[in-house]
Amino acid sequence: MKLFKIITILSLLIVSTLANAHSGLTNSVPENGSTLNKLPENVTLTFSMPVKLVKLQLIQASKNTIKLIPKPSKKFALTYSVPLPMLESGSYKVKWVVMGKDAHKMKGDFTFTLASSGDEKPSTDSDVNNN
Repeated sequence: MKLFKIITILSLLIVSTLANAHSGLTNSVPENGSTLNKLPENVTLTFSMPVKLVKLQLIQASKNTIKLIPKPSKKFALTYSVPLPMLESGSYKVKWVVMGKDAHKMKGDFTFTLASSGDEKPSTDSDVNNN
């Protein structure tokens, strides 16, 4: 019985260590679920550990993919910032794929809504209104 407890505890420690070895998205601009009055200059992704950005997509609510300029990254970084084109009012989804140093791919997405026309000059971070 004692051996079973030791094996169980060791197994849990190993699994939790492996789970923590994978980076996750810790912050994004725009924030997930936010409603913006002005378009930010960039979409910015910050991760808990250095990763390579493999793919980044911006998808309009009508399922149209909007072209972004990111190229797959050859360097590991904690933060990636990609310029946003002018956008119409509406809902958007940002989909990302990154690769950790262990070659494990991770993916995720977040959404935001642009309440007013994106024809205005892009704002600074202090001008972004997140609800």
